[in-house]
Amino acid sequence: MRSEQQQNGTRDQEVPGEAWWAGLGPVGGVILLLAGLGVLVWIFLDLPGARGPHLSYEAAKIVAIGAVVAGTTLLARRKKGGDAAED
Repeated sequence: MRSEQQQNGTRDQEVPGEAWWAGLGPVGGVILLLAGLGVLVWIFLDLPGARGPHLSYEAAKIVAIGAVVAGTTLLARRKKGGDAAED
């Protein structure tokens, strides 16, 4: 049994919990997107506190997570709305 699991690449254990952004919805996604863009503008203008080699990387991660959360929730709503209109 164990060798079959190793060959198929399946695991019995699942990762507990969800990601912290899983329940944000489209509004939370847009807020994350705008916050990340605000930090990037802050860095671009070289305002106080914008020093740090990793700050732009962290801001880009916030923008990416916000875009994914907002986009996927809006697409899911659109798909649900399209299914209801066809019935």
